[in-house]
Amino acid sequence: MAAPVIIHIGPDGPADRVLARMFEANGHPVAHHEGGRLAADILYAMGQGKRPLRDWPQARLFAGLFRHKPHWRPPLEAWRCAAFLRKALPHAHFLLTIPSPEDWSLTRAGTDALACHAFDQAHRPDPLPPAALPALWQDQLADHLDRMRALFGDDPRLIEADLAIDSPADLAARLNALLPMTQVPRARWPGRDTAPGKGLMVLLDSPDPAPAPLGWAEDVARFCLAGLDPLAPGSGDGLSPHACHWDGERVTSANGALRQFAAVAAPGDPPVALAREGRHFKLIRAEGVINDILRLNRRDPVWIDMEDSRWLGSPQGAALDRPVLCHNRRAGAVNAVLWPLPDQHAIGLPGFDPGAAPDDIPFEDKEDRLVWRGMISGSEMRPGVKPGAASHTWLARLADAPTPEARAEAWQGLCRTNRMDFIRRLQGHPDVDIGIVMAPAFRHFADDPLLAPYCRPRMAPAQFRRFRYQLCLTGYDHGSNFISGLDQNGVLLAEDDGWQVFYSGRFRPWVHFIPVARHAADIHDKLAWARAHPDECRAMSQAARAEAAHLRDPAARVRMMQLILDGLAKAR
Repeated sequence: MAAPVIIHIGPDGPADRVLARMFEANGHPVAHHEGGRLAADILYAMGQGKRPLRDWPQARLFAGLFRHKPHWRPPLEAWRCAAFLRKALPHAHFLLTIPSPEDWSLTRAGTDALACHAFDQAHRPDPLPPAALPALWQDQLADHLDRMRALFGDDPRLIEADLAIDSPADLAARLNALLPMTQVPRARWPGRDTAPGKGLMVLLDSPDPAPAPLGWAEDVARFCLAGLDPLAPGSGDGLSPHACHWDGERVTSANGALRQFAAVAAPGDPPVALAREGRHFKLIRAEGVINDILRLNRRDPVWIDMEDSRWLGSPQGAALDRPVLCHNRRAGAVNAVLWPLPDQHAIGLPGFDPGAAPDDIPFEDKEDRLVWRGMISGSEMRPGVKPGAASHTWLARLADAPTPEARAEAWQGLCRTNRMDFIRRLQGHPDVDIGIVMAPAFRHFADDPLLAPYCRPRMAPAQFRRFRYQLCLTGYDHGSNFISGLDQNGVLLAEDDGWQVFYSGRFRPWVHFIPVARHAADIHDKLAWARAHPDECRAMSQAARAEAAHLRDPAARVRMMQLILDGLAKAR
């Protein structure tokens, strides 16, 4: 007979860690939180009607059945899915720990749960303020306890432990009949956090985001919907392999194959879209778009393609016969409808964080130089509109070159890409502080003798703010540091790249930033102009910061997304 499996269906909190240590001290394999994968696995299996937790066959304890990171993905609390687990795993036992509701909710407010739940609420049409979350959690806990007792009744598979009464030793003695528990690592359960609700107080003390002006959401939605033409000739041939169609219930690929997604809800929760664990991050972006829609209490059918550098609908790309939500497009593209990129443009992420400390270095006190850090993204420079081979293609050739000649050829190809060309042209110039920062997947290239001279350490936001001028360079599409570069007391120089994202219509050259020619060909001239016109630079900086603040208004975001969906619905 297989050893018993015990699933902790008490709420997330310090008890999860104590239980994991208790089982490990007694030699029993444990699956604890697993970076939120346990909760995702359970909810995905519930949505698919499949058996959960098959990836941890040796585990005797499952604890930490929640996911609260990253904050822009929906909170997952699979400890509330006991009815499904009880049915799917008939031989499992279930441990229900009962904390003090007030202590638990206030301690929880000092964890990642607060930011995750606050973000989720803020992006709903009728949001709860953060101050209301602890009371909501207490109600949800009371409901959970009632449901568990009604579900299990006198079923011996349920083991209750009141943390105010039963010590870890008491629980170990009861569990000993199922699994040997001779070692008890703690004499008591952790008490309330020494600074209960600290995270909540920090959030409440943060200034409210500046409300976007009247008509802001309408203006942004019009820009995002520009080029919408459902009768346009074309096809879906140019969609990427990560394109998705959401019909309100299911997710399919461009060729109609069913994607590994589930629309599911824990008891008492609104529905969420959930991609199976391990999916490509660009499919997680599509998951984010669907959750944006679900948060609006809508199930609008949409096409989604969150690939980078979407040439769809442009003269250089495939003609689109349907509206497709993209996070970027070429100016003038038809049927490429813009939507915020969930893992970059969400409120709370760099450049969009209302709680970020403002720049406290005055313009005149900043270092009179230009700063840039970034990955070698971008593509081979060509005279036409569309570039050549992508930098990651040349990096792969460089890594796999079988001969010195092939390696030299790959290096020359990489040097023809726009960012590498810029770095090599300006490296060592006294007016700039620039360097390559390799993304984690490419970090090993920093040791390559050809690339190492151009690599620099990553810079924190405060370090960028030491400089009077920041630069936004084209990557594969729009530079990702555009907003963070604007939102400081210096001035941004931004390459004119022909790419648009959802906020592009709100920012104008010479009003909010200094435009730089393609491939930064005139960077020295533009830097000289900036140095000669400090008053104009200060005015641009002030206007840019004021406009960037509107991107952090959740109510305006909700309104904008509703209007985009309304526009798509009218076009069907």
